[in-house]
Amino acid sequence: MILGAAGVAGALAAFDARLSADARRMGGDDMSAPSAVGSFVGGPGPLALGALLYGVGHVRDNGFVTQTGREVMRAVIVSGAMTAVLKGTVGRARPFAAPGDPDEFSPGHGFTNASFASFPSGHTSAAFATATVLSRELSLSHPGSRWWINSLLFGGATFVGFSRVYQRQHWPSDVVAGAALGTITGYEVVAHARGDRSRIGLPFMSHLSHLSVGPSPNGTALQWSLH
Repeated sequence: MILGAAGVAGALAAFDARLSADARRMGGDDMSAPSAVGSFVGGPGPLALGALLYGVGHVRDNGFVTQTGREVMRAVIVSGAMTAVLKGTVGRARPFAAPGDPDEFSPGHGFTNASFASFPSGHTSAAFATATVLSRELSLSHPGSRWWINSLLFGGATFVGFSRVYQRQHWPSDVVAGAALGTITGYEVVAHARGDRSRIGLPFMSHLSHLSVGPSPNGTALQWSLH
């Protein structure tokens, strides 16, 4: 999966400028509002959804909902951390900062300049991490509804990626890389939570312990420990 995603993203990079222009033409002016919604959903949405599921499951004493919420938060946090490191290291210019030139890189500058934090797409990685976790858990509990569950979840995640391209925040190859990163992370998080032997095996995932949310003197605390 990793090698395949890297190959697709690399091949797609040669057509980034053309595909970005095509996305704008295909969407037209009518896509401005929907793409703003898609972009927003891919921002705070995934982590907020995970926290909501965890809270609701905890209040209602529903282990499945609690566990699913915990896995969503894990996947979003882990994919977000890896995305941040890649963004800063690669230092690729965003489309609005380098119109028509997807080959402008400034390694290391992505840590200090958001205009050079294009690769990969963080919104897309968070959306696909969430979709993967929900898909695996809901498909297991509702196997008869697997087709429409997957279509809805991954269709929504794909729209988040399209929205980022349409808004000139990312090149198409950024979105493909973010989707792959989120999917792999979500898969790994669920495998770790179930105690399964992952086919991917991110080396650090086996060192994660549980993620918990609970009261603290100043409000609510999110705790995530290593062991």
